[in-house]
Amino acid sequence: MIEPNRHRERAATERRAQSSVGSIILLIAALLIAAATAGVLFEVVGGFQSDAATASDKSADRVIARAEVVGTTGHVNTTGETVEAVTLVVKRAEGGGNMDLGDVVVGTTIGSGANAPVGTSTQVSLTALADDDDSLARGILNDDNDRAALRIDIAALTGVELQPSESGTIRLLSPDGATTTVRVSVPSSLTGKTTVPL
Repeated sequence: MIEPNRHRERAATERRAQSSVGSIILLIAALLIAAATAGVLFEVVGGFQSDAATASDKSADRVIARAEVVGTTGHVNTTGETVEAVTLVVKRAEGGGNMDLGDVVVGTTIGSGANAPVGTSTQVSLTALADDDDSLARGILNDDNDRAALRIDIAALTGVELQPSESGTIRLLSPDGATTTVRVSVPSSLTGKTTVPL
C-alpha cells in the first residue's frame, strides 16, 4: 500500500509542477502582451502630444505676430483738400510675445492697392511713442506698454490720396500670415485741419 501512495504523491507533485510551469508561461505571455500594448499606447499618446504641441505653437505664433491698432490719424495735404498719409498707433496683441515690426508688410486697398514692407520701405516710417528700453529703435514691440507709430505715405504708396468722405482698408501682414485690418474713413470736411481722426 505504501508504493501506490508514493506513486500518487509523485503524480500529484508532477501535475502541480506542470501547472506551475503553465502558469508561469501564461504570466510571461501576459506580461509580454501588456508591454507591447503599453508601447503602442505610448506611441499614440506621444503622437497626440506632438500634434497638440505643434498646434499650440502655431496658435501662439499667430498671437505673437499680431499687432493691435489703437489709434488712426490722417495727415491733410498742404492744400487742405485730401489726406496724403495715415498714421497707425500700434501695440503688440494682448498676451502676445515680442513682435518685430520690421518684418511686417503694410497693405492697402486704397487706390489700386499696394504693399510695402515696414523695414525697408520709404513709404512707411516707424516712430517710437512709448518705449522703456529702446527696443523700438530695432523695431521690436517687447512690452505691453510699448507704442509705435507707423506713418504710411498713402500718396507715395498708392499714387492717390484719400478724398473727404472716402474710406479704405489698411492691413498689417506678419510673416506667418496673421493679419490685422483697420478701416479708415475720412471726415466730410478737411477745411482748416492738418490732421484728422480716421
